[in-house]
Amino acid sequence: MVVEFVKCPTCKQKLAILEYVSTGTLVVCANRKCDTSLRITGRKPARVELVPEPETLQAEYRPASYG
Repeated sequence: MVVEFVKCPTCKQKLAILEYVSTGTLVVCANRKCDTSLRITGRKPARVELVPEPETLQAEYRPASYG
């Protein structure tokens, strides 16, 4: 299983992104104090961006669980 690592742009927590997670997937930072919503924007190398707060307040916003 291929794992890529990225850093949360807010708290610099190292996050593991597994190979089956596709571009555009929403995730939440694993650091419980940070809890920032992120979107996977690229693979090989993995890249993430912050999700704007108004977008997180929509009813259809459902980030993938982070393991």
